[in-house]
Amino acid sequence: MLCGATAVADISPYKLTAAMAAVSRLKAELAEQDSDMILASIESETSALELMDLIIEAVVADEELVERGTARLKRITARANRHRLILKAMMQEIAERVERPLATLSVSHRTELAEVPTNEELPSTFLRSAPDKTLITKTLRSGGNVPGYELREKPDLTMTLRSV
Repeated sequence: MLCGATAVADISPYKLTAAMAAVSRLKAELAEQDSDMILASIESETSALELMDLIIEAVVADEELVERGTARLKRITARANRHRLILKAMMQEIAERVERPLATLSVSHRTELAEVPTNEELPSTFLRSAPDKTLITKTLRSGGNVPGYELREKPDLTMTLRSV
């Protein structure tokens, strides 16, 4: 698999700018044509779509690196947590405080908030309220009005990858 940074690094800003300028010229020349004809002309007469393919390869490679890195980070975090539990168990048997060349270990006694099952209702003093953005969105999409909120157009790229 291609390394994402390498594929995009091969694309000079000059090449990208030149390709997109050629696309703009072609679109102006073919303004009366349908979109399929314009796309076919862009593909045959410019390097824009080849550059796009290189960028897509880079995105795919980067996303794969992120996925593998995230999985590795989870494994390393789990291992570190296991080691902390082992150290904590050792400290309970050895001492409250131990000085070692790499670290000073000590057992601290802190309080932790724990929710206890009960039939009593939590007083409103301890509750927060926030706008229900899901309901606001549904209301606005159905044509309703919600003071202080509006739906805005947010352009986004959807990329559906195919297996090679």
